[in-house]
Amino acid sequence: MLIPSLEKSIAEVKLPYKIDFRGSPTVGEADLILIDYQFLKDNFDAYKKVLQYQYKLGILTLLIDHIEANKILKMSQCPHIFGLSGPNTFSDIRDFIVTFFTDKKWTPVTFIPKPLKLTSKSFTTSDHMLDQINELIEGHDFGHWFDGVQDFLVQILNEAVNNSLFNAPYEEGKGYLYRSSNRKNIINSVPGKEPIVEVHTDSKKVVLFVKDFYGSIKPDEIYEYLTNGQIKEREGGAGIGMFLILKYAHKLIINIEKNVSTEVMVVIEHDKRFKYFLIFLYIEYNLL
Repeated sequence: MLIPSLEKSIAEVKLPYKIDFRGSPTVGEADLILIDYQFLKDNFDAYKKVLQYQYKLGILTLLIDHIEANKILKMSQCPHIFGLSGPNTFSDIRDFIVTFFTDKKWTPVTFIPKPLKLTSKSFTTSDHMLDQINELIEGHDFGHWFDGVQDFLVQILNEAVNNSLFNAPYEEGKGYLYRSSNRKNIINSVPGKEPIVEVHTDSKKVVLFVKDFYGSIKPDEIYEYLTNGQIKEREGGAGIGMFLILKYAHKLIINIEKNVSTEVMVVIEHDKRFKYFLIFLYIEYNLL
């Protein structure tokens, strides 16, 4: 079982927090709740009470099937999902716990403290998007990675940057500026609010970082977009972009500061091929 192994691992580092691992009667007093999804699935009536403590809840799962993982997101709308199918999982969760309790934000430096190469760009226009993305990736060494990794990264960045250009811009009194625009149209960023995109690499990881300066996406929209694997005609596009990003990411972190900024970080790890990896979703929503 997942819980005893994790409980033992965390106990060894003596973290000074009250962590509930099974949804006990005093679960509301816990600082953090970690629960095995199988417990929740098999005994939903007994464990559903933990869902009311959404922002201190972490769900653990052995599922590696993306569609099944999405069912967890839709059912729980839990901001912390850990799929235990890759190496170093427990250390990842310990790092998360420390960050959770110290109010630190995940940044690219969290995952690659000293990148071998870092490239960055402000996107002022959607024109020639793929050319701009390829320029960002140029010069990074992927010679020892799996075949096709650059196309893989371009696809993720294309989705993420388009979201920041078309979905994020919002103006009081006017609403969303470009959500109803066809993605084939060329739009220009509002001066001073151009999204920033960074690519960080070392020998083991790639971190893709996209930041807009609106903070306009809402948590319920994130869950809709992340789990929407079918194309629907709607304002704001088909909603399939975020689904693809989660599908391809090894770790996905979304930091939202309402009306200020949204940061999306996608971590790709060399020792995890395609979708045989851990799912790590962390959503931090600052209402201030």
